[in-house]
Amino acid sequence: MSALLSRRAFLASTAAIALARPSFAATIKPDAKSALIVVDVQNCFVDGGTLPVKGGAQVVPVINKLASAFENIVVTQDWHTPGHASFASTHAGKKPFETTQMPYGTQVLWPDHCVQGSDDAALLKDLKLPTAQLVIRKGFHKDVDSYSAFEEADRKTATGLAAYLKARGVDTVFVTGLATDFCVAWTALDARKLGFNVYVIEDATRGIDLNGSLAAAWKQMTEAGVKRIQSSDIA
Repeated sequence: MSALLSRRAFLASTAAIALARPSFAATIKPDAKSALIVVDVQNCFVDGGTLPVKGGAQVVPVINKLASAFENIVVTQDWHTPGHASFASTHAGKKPFETTQMPYGTQVLWPDHCVQGSDDAALLKDLKLPTAQLVIRKGFHKDVDSYSAFEEADRKTATGLAAYLKARGVDTVFVTGLATDFCVAWTALDARKLGFNVYVIEDATRGIDLNGSLAAAWKQMTEAGVKRIQSSDIA
């Protein structure tokens, strides 16, 4: 009898715990006020490129599938000049992934990558976004880097994307692409700052994770009100 009572007590307690757990988020259906932002899915950021992100090409089929759910799609490309200020090769004695001080703050120095007009800077050939309406090229000012789709690293120079989206009545953005802890995170954070509702679709991104940068980026985004979801959450 005591064993039976113990079992009943256990079942009652587990049922209470189950009821206390938050339910899974309802499936999200993008509408005419939603936009998919596909950040820097370029040859330079996948295996064989000049700045490969581990598993970078794996985002392509996820993004292709997502695209059919969106009326508004924007694509970005890193589009650097030769000898760009963000390249380690531009700074004597510096190596990739070291830092230097620029007028706008600390700059991570990268291998030469995504040089304008090169095959390295091209979008991946398997990326199928026939309904994308806009391509934003960023990082083309020689002395300023640009991670965000909205604003360059000097935090002064706008790309024009915010005005474009607002003119089309968009108030919610879903961010995908490469890399989670740099261009995706900066895009998401700037979108929040500009008043957009923001989702980052985690399985449609991949990170570099430079000295803990991936965890730090997710922490920043969460604190800013960016919602972290999966592609399966999109209707």
